[in-house]
Amino acid sequence: MRLLLLLVSVSLMASACASDSAAPEGGDGAVTTTTAAGTATTLPQARPTVAEEEPPTWYGEMVNLHDLTTSQCFNRYSWFQAERHIEFDTVVPCELPHQSEIYLHVQHPARQGAPWPGDSEMESFARSQCYEAFDEFVGVIYELSELEIAWLVPNRTDFEHDVAQFRGVHCYVVHVEGDDLINTARGSLR
Repeated sequence: MRLLLLLVSVSLMASACASDSAAPEGGDGAVTTTTAAGTATTLPQARPTVAEEEPPTWYGEMVNLHDLTTSQCFNRYSWFQAERHIEFDTVVPCELPHQSEIYLHVQHPARQGAPWPGDSEMESFARSQCYEAFDEFVGVIYELSELEIAWLVPNRTDFEHDVAQFRGVHCYVVHVEGDDLINTARGSLR
């Protein structure tokens, strides 16, 4: 799938560069670049996937990732159909093929009613928490692992909501090559 996405992106960029007509300046989805001669060129952004795709075959129960807990496995499905981006997640048993496994769920330490600390702070907090817990979960340090660290953080609206106040950060692992995982990554030394 990554190879297909890369080929589509390269193909679209090559055709955009070869075209004599430029996209309108400042249009939606446009990127302005400067050539070596100093002239500005506007190119349309290539989508990371084919615009019209059939929905993927999926399995598992649809779920909001914020509702998952440690040691749960999930798959993420995403495609474009009729110019609309569709995405959802399913929770699956870890003994079946899956894309990701949550290995840590931790609450951001902001006090009740605290304002949004900002994207940078949330990313920094998630990165440090996920990195610190990785080797204990997998059994090997991150730098020697074939697994990648990823995380899910709340957005500003959820963080500041008067009642809900989602503060949870979910750390999860995925395979570096995008391969499916089978069974838990806990103690796998992968």
